[in-house]
Amino acid sequence: MSTFPTEGNLKWVPITKENKDILSCPFPTGFDLKKVLKDKTVAITAIPICFSPICSGPHVPGFLKHLEDLKSKGVDKVIVLSANDPFVMSAWGKALGYTDDENYFMFVSDIDGKLSAQLGEDFILDMSAQGFGQRLSRYSALVKDGEIIYLGNEKGPEFTELSSVETILEKL
Repeated sequence: MSTFPTEGNLKWVPITKENKDILSCPFPTGFDLKKVLKDKTVAITAIPICFSPICSGPHVPGFLKHLEDLKSKGVDKVIVLSANDPFVMSAWGKALGYTDDENYFMFVSDIDGKLSAQLGEDFILDMSAQGFGQRLSRYSALVKDGEIIYLGNEKGPEFTELSSVETILEKL
């Protein structure tokens, strides 16, 4: 087993009752992944681009659809990572219908990819030719108290069972 990286320039905007409207957004704050992972079971999934057909279609909505299943199997938090900025991440979470003051589901920006790059070079995509710059590969991980239990990397923007919520549920 190896440890999931926790160092990076992570930012987020928690979705709360006060900012549940899609256009309501306070300034982003730092996100302490090390603290979130401590003594917890966390599902992490990464996407290349918010509001894109696969990310907004089968991938992240699958995790939202199975929130109760994840909770019942002992997942304490779900984190969605993307190279999109924290404002976009927050708006996208709201657009997907997520509104939870408990922040069970966290939309977090790994804007420069520093965190994901620590997993390996194939966790970062160069999508400059498509006009998107550097992005995260599509991947999912199951992390227990900081240790990686499962890590599935699509090595690109594709979506298969490697990064699906069903695979995370099977690994629990």
